[in-house]
Amino acid sequence: MSGIDAYSATRNLIENTFSYLTWHEDICDQVGFKGISQVWIEDPAWYFWLNHVEGAFLLRLHADESMGENHYVSLSLHYFPTAGENAYHSLNAVEKKLISDSTVFDFTTGTPKFEAYDQFISLFVVAEIGFVIDADNHLQVLLYSSEQKENHSCYEFVDLLVSSLNFQSKQHHNKAFSFRSGMVNTTLLSYSGSALQQFRDEFNLDADLFEIIVPDARLNRWLRAAHMDAVCSVNGACSCSH
Repeated sequence: MSGIDAYSATRNLIENTFSYLTWHEDICDQVGFKGISQVWIEDPAWYFWLNHVEGAFLLRLHADESMGENHYVSLSLHYFPTAGENAYHSLNAVEKKLISDSTVFDFTTGTPKFEAYDQFISLFVVAEIGFVIDADNHLQVLLYSSEQKENHSCYEFVDLLVSSLNFQSKQHHNKAFSFRSGMVNTTLLSYSGSALQQFRDEFNLDADLFEIIVPDARLNRWLRAAHMDAVCSVNGACSCSH
């Protein structure tokens, strides 16, 4: 059994990554990062804002599972669009009512008010993200699944997340796969062959379900992110490991 505290491991992985990123203003511009705010609840959760994306994102941990020496963490990605976006028109009636109610939704930040958080967490879900994390908080496998079309803003967030993780860790995936189940499209990035096999075994996933993704602009961008070089930009008072 794994001795990993998945909640702490996930919190460390996300917060170390974006703390490191904020020391490099030019890289923030390149990956489109605007801001992050932790949600002060027991379960790890964060709001994100991106350049060139009007709405706000919520990333929250909702389940975890031991996988031998590693841990699998399931996270939900939520998106709160503005009224002018195409994504707004795909919201259901309950979601539209919540997002237009000033008593539960903060129009300034584009996020739910703290007291109303629980009303939103089962709604506005646009993707599911999974991490396989080892005992040293290193990412071994990353996957994301969504029913959204390729022009949805959730993929802008995935770009930010993967690029930032790769930039901070100075590593990148060695293989990329896709598989489809009904309306859900999943992309899987393997940073460790043994962890990938363990993941497949744990969830009884036949290798034939996975189609290798031919390198494209998106995958190449994530590969390059691991090699981006930047000088810390906070008056030389850098606390990162660069």
